[in-house]
Amino acid sequence: MNPFSLAGKTALVTGASRGIGLGAARALGESGASVILVARSAQTLAQAAEELRTANIQVSTSPFDLQDTTGIHAWYEECASEFGQPDILVNAAGMSMRGAATDLQLSDWNTTMSLNVTSVFELSRSFARRLIREGRKGKVVNIASLMTAAARYGTSAYTASKGAVGQLTKALAIDWASNGILVNAIAPGYVETELTRPLVDDPAFDQWVKKRCPLGRWATPQDIAWPVVFLASPASDFITGQIIYVDGGWLATF
Repeated sequence: MNPFSLAGKTALVTGASRGIGLGAARALGESGASVILVARSAQTLAQAAEELRTANIQVSTSPFDLQDTTGIHAWYEECASEFGQPDILVNAAGMSMRGAATDLQLSDWNTTMSLNVTSVFELSRSFARRLIREGRKGKVVNIASLMTAAARYGTSAYTASKGAVGQLTKALAIDWASNGILVNAIAPGYVETELTRPLVDDPAFDQWVKKRCPLGRWATPQDIAWPVVFLASPASDFITGQIIYVDGGWLATF
């Protein structure tokens, strides 16, 4: 038995059209899972699905805007009925709105908290309710952040939301332990993606990241994806309520 194999499993991944979400979907698929990709844009999802199919990964897509938090449960029930109840949920969708706390618009705060926290809560419990109803076990992997443990100037909304993701991970792990639903989080350091491209292209910021990180580089989506596979696999069956910092040693030094 390969304890890292996901053969026969189905994984639903949010934020899956690019970046960390797409990287996680690819790694889950390469480990044997069929994957359901979720993002707002049907067009970008179709492109991501085609990319994964070229790697012989079984892919389905289910476009949905997770900002519509009141609609998540009904959409999830339809999705699970169409594609089958997933065994694995990866909450990778997220956003950041920067600005000094004194200047940040309350609407920007609410938008950030809605996507980064409320949607994670609502989708996770929709996932768990159906598993419990069917008497099945499952895995939830949340994408947290360095900001789950630390902060930088101008990141009040994002930092608060990712701190909440860390604590929510622990709370749900305790709530669902008796049901065999394990809940953990991966907390990435600085990852080079389309969304962080302006920061990567800023010479001063790029050098700061490389100097500050003990491993001397930005993470790639693949660096985050394989720890996700670990937490989704039988290899982690005695791990729940944990936050694993995949940060190149960032938090180990100062």
